[in-house]
Amino acid sequence: MAAFRYLTAIFLLGNAVSRGSAFVASPQNKAAVFVSRGSSLSPSTVLSSSPSDEDEKKAKGDDKSLGSKARRALLASSAAALTYNAFTVVPAFGLLPPGYEKVSPLQFIAALGDPRATSGEGAESWGLWPVDPGPLGLRLRTYERIKAGEISAPSWLNDGDFFLDENAIVMPQPQFPLPPGKYLVTGARTVITGLTVELSGKWTLDNAAKLYDVTHLPCRAARYKPNAEGGSPATVRRSDFPVAPGGVMPEVPGTNKQDYAVLFVVGKQM
Repeated sequence: MAAFRYLTAIFLLGNAVSRGSAFVASPQNKAAVFVSRGSSLSPSTVLSSSPSDEDEKKAKGDDKSLGSKARRALLASSAAALTYNAFTVVPAFGLLPPGYEKVSPLQFIAALGDPRATSGEGAESWGLWPVDPGPLGLRLRTYERIKAGEISAPSWLNDGDFFLDENAIVMPQPQFPLPPGKYLVTGARTVITGLTVELSGKWTLDNAAKLYDVTHLPCRAARYKPNAEGGSPATVRRSDFPVAPGGVMPEVPGTNKQDYAVLFVVGKQM
């Protein structure tokens, strides 16, 4: 598998170079940047890898919609694999900055802050998914079956504090707080750079990168807590999903919402 991944990385790098683009290490050797001469990767060309609600598709009985969503799901899975393999180019070619080790599988940071900021406070409120939470999540139809007593609930399910992704998948919570340390992060678009998180909650991105630069736009995530109206995953409006890349997560009736930016972690400083 390792050999296959390296060959894939070589192919992707060669293909990028042939199109006038390449991954290069920064002069400070603190980050790797995808340099494009003539074209850039639009957020709309990178799709989410989260599954859609197959049961809902069948219930709607719309063949045209089903075909469209099936194509989107296929493209999503392909794009997810391409995104992961493309960003293994950096460690594969020894471009990880000194002191970093590759993270495999990818990890995911749930971050809060001004998208234009290069540093800030409050990282003690950030979380970390050590594995992709999407495949572990629950479709709304599955959640309904749990509430009907048909199947058992996973231990992580908490109606009083839950996360949704861009496809209305109820996800496990990230681990709070994000441990202090040095992370190599990317939004799988143009920038891979260092993120320093201090015990005090202060965070800083290297090379003047902005939080937006390392946010993966197709991966949307929000935290919901019931208010006096008593919302829960049962009050999610299916018609509000899926959410477009970079879009704001929908409100869920009877809850208070907090949107999070999602950062890919490809390396850690040990």
